[in-house]
Amino acid sequence: MNRFALITLLLILPVSLILAQTIPADTFKIRLDATPNAQLLDVRTPGEFAGGHLPDAQNLNVQSADFDAGVAKLDKTKPVFIYCLSGGRTKTAGARLKSMGYTNVYELQGGYLKWTAKMLPVAGVQRNTTPTWTSARLNSLIESQPVVLVDVYAAWCGPCQKMKPTIEKLTQEFAGKATVVMVNADADKEIMKQYSVDEIPVILLFRNGKLVSREIGYQEESRLRTLLTGN
Repeated sequence: MNRFALITLLLILPVSLILAQTIPADTFKIRLDATPNAQLLDVRTPGEFAGGHLPDAQNLNVQSADFDAGVAKLDKTKPVFIYCLSGGRTKTAGARLKSMGYTNVYELQGGYLKWTAKMLPVAGVQRNTTPTWTSARLNSLIESQPVVLVDVYAAWCGPCQKMKPTIEKLTQEFAGKATVVMVNADADKEIMKQYSVDEIPVILLFRNGKLVSREIGYQEESRLRTLLTGN
């Protein structure tokens, strides 16, 4: 499509289609920070919201009967930023907002899961900042064991918590064959710096003292088993 045709298309599209955007977490944060009059909505359930949320967000459950009434109290002249857990409910909420005349709407791609995976700021969570691993201690373990799988996680990270039961299961199952350890992203800053971790969860696999695999994001059990067995 040439430039003239693109401009023409933008001119004839409804304003709501032009301004409603689904944007990745990093861009979402930049635009949110640059918008002093932003209205930030968490459209998850109150229980989900209580477990952690974006700073300064207000909770309007898109699945509740009073969602439209809550939305009606917002200012239609100001941008609205919305998110849910992974993006599905955000689409529903965005459609409802646009149908009610809110045209400047930004949707968080991947939702709270992607936001926390990028280690972006969250509120309403408890953080454990007491270090459990130093570089020296972890390096000693890596050098002394043939297979070491390191799971870098945080208690507020959605994908990390989703993967936690599998990590615990494999820790028990592979005892004596491989060593599985969990490194807290909030507390073990030496490890974060040493391995340049800026997104979680991260799986680091070491064989005979050497880093042989680095996996970013949620991993299925089958993939973790493959890493541990080498098959």
